[in-house]
Amino acid sequence: MSALKALRQRNPHPLIILSLSTLLFSLAVDACGPDFPNRLLMNRTATLLALPEGNYAWEASRLTPKDPQLPTWKAAAPASFPPIAQIQAMRAAPNIDAAWKAGAGLPMAARLYTKAALAFSLHDPQAADYFRQVLALPKSEQAEWHLKALYSLGRTLIGDGAKDPNNRETTPPIPLSKAESEQAIKVFQQLIDAVKNGAADPDLLSLSSLGQQARIYFRQKNIPLAAQHYARQAAQGDPEGIASLTFISGYLIKAENNEPLRSSIKDPLVQQLITIELLSRSGNLDWQLNDESGEKTKQFIDPILSLLSQANKQQDNDKLAALAYRSGKYTMAEALIKNSRDSGLAWWLRAKIALRQGGIPAATAAYAKAAAQFPSESSPSYTDAPTTRIAAEQALLALHRDDYLQAMDLLYRSGRYWMDVADVAERVLTADELKSFVDQHTQAAAPLLRPVIEGNDSYLQRQTPSVKLRELLARRLMRLGRYSEAQSYFEAPNYREWAQQFAQQRQIADDPKVDKPKRAQAYFRAATLLRAQGMEFSSYEMTPDYGGTSLLEDAFKPMEQNTRWISKLEASRAQQSLPESDQHFLHYRWKASALAVLAADLLPPKSQAYAAVLCKGASWVIQKDSKAGSQLYLRYIKTGKQFDWAPKFGYQCPDPDFTALKS
Repeated sequence: MSALKALRQRNPHPLIILSLSTLLFSLAVDACGPDFPNRLLMNRTATLLALPEGNYAWEASRLTPKDPQLPTWKAAAPASFPPIAQIQAMRAAPNIDAAWKAGAGLPMAARLYTKAALAFSLHDPQAADYFRQVLALPKSEQAEWHLKALYSLGRTLIGDGAKDPNNRETTPPIPLSKAESEQAIKVFQQLIDAVKNGAADPDLLSLSSLGQQARIYFRQKNIPLAAQHYARQAAQGDPEGIASLTFISGYLIKAENNEPLRSSIKDPLVQQLITIELLSRSGNLDWQLNDESGEKTKQFIDPILSLLSQANKQQDNDKLAALAYRSGKYTMAEALIKNSRDSGLAWWLRAKIALRQGGIPAATAAYAKAAAQFPSESSPSYTDAPTTRIAAEQALLALHRDDYLQAMDLLYRSGRYWMDVADVAERVLTADELKSFVDQHTQAAAPLLRPVIEGNDSYLQRQTPSVKLRELLARRLMRLGRYSEAQSYFEAPNYREWAQQFAQQRQIADDPKVDKPKRAQAYFRAATLLRAQGMEFSSYEMTPDYGGTSLLEDAFKPMEQNTRWISKLEASRAQQSLPESDQHFLHYRWKASALAVLAADLLPPKSQAYAAVLCKGASWVIQKDSKAGSQLYLRYIKTGKQFDWAPKFGYQCPDPDFTALKS
């Protein structure tokens, strides 16, 4: 939701809606593009040695303490402006006199305020005097109109809604005299003080007043005071304050604004603001500088980093050290972190510095301290909470020391890195280790009463990590032939039914006591079921099937960036977990083709069923694997009987006729 939309929901009365100036921008700071999966195992070196971007909104909301005497911002707060028909008639009047007549009989405060509001919308120079008339009434008569009149008077004094000679809204607002500025600041402060003293503020005008004061200070080029007031607004959770801080920090780091930066950098809050801007939004900076490599960004940041280092005389250097680290100045980061407080961020940096220097035991200890420090500093609103990311990085070190169950526990509890969880579950843990983990950490969901319909992704969207892990285990057990164990881990009833049907057909097919034609038919039924529904009951979540999405890569494929961190044992386990042969995308199609071959092995070579089974087996792979399809065709040519459909072998195949066979 944009700041403007949120504000309109908060204050639907036309006068109370703050006209967002150039200080207020969208809060959407994430990079544009598709939702690429978050996989940490793909490049373990980068995961462990790089410091992720922070969350600007979360950091900006913590620049100053929350004021317990002011309200906490809530989205879409109900407006307190009463929808009275007579007030609406006043607002619709063509002029002030007509409006005043239309309001006859209303409480005086309501009548005066509505007249003033109309005057404001008509750019009447007497609007401020009309609002003062509301404030001149006895306090007992002003009621809910008191705060509205103060806020609207302040807006009138700073020229909100003013128009230039061509009758266009002025952006930015017209320049203010010092007297006008001071008067408006006092009016907004009166409103804030009234709320602190107990006045009801359902429209959250006290928070908007902080933002209005900040706007005035910014127009006076007093950036530290502007930032402080926006920070107070942000501390109450108001997205307008966060959006405005985003503008100020972005404004200060622009090369053309070097003088405002130098004049305000001595202020501690401005220092923090610049630091979190560069820590949290460097991706946007890369884009602005057209800098895919990041080299221009580093050069751009270096002078600002130097200014921050010179200005920062405090001992809380953790964020500055983090900025130095992300800028590639590791020596500087190490020096700064030595004199930093023992925060979660500081220990996280110490862990990464230790890893960069090869000190894995020291890094492991530092990670443990970082994990213990961060819970009190984390927030559910953090896109990738430090505790979550630190746990994932600890998991990578656990993999490195071959402590696979610990790695699985850390990744699974993080609740964020599902693809890494799936990689470890399928490729690193043994089936028995995974089954034990699933039994210990998950519970079976209530069985679904309806089957999952193909093409309906609502089932996938509502799957919890627990359900996904259980179904991953079920499919793995099915691949291993542990059919009876697999059944209880399927949640979707049709998935379970297909798995049961497959198991039943395999039981018949593998029984040497059953006659060959029945076994062949069972093999073919199992093959057909596997080809059609293998994704649901037999596929790999990750390599090689990727849930039906072939755009991903194998996290265990030998890569330079992972060689240092994958042990020989882990690499061996990862390789052994793959299909012994035909390690193709949608591998179960080749498995289905192999079952068709087993069916053919039990059939008379000159029968229609023999030829049709081979044709079907070829059709399932021939478009992706012409060699495998050709081998089945050559077998048919050498051993089978010629049928009129033979020229379309592998592409148009009849159903095998098992009824024609004799036992």
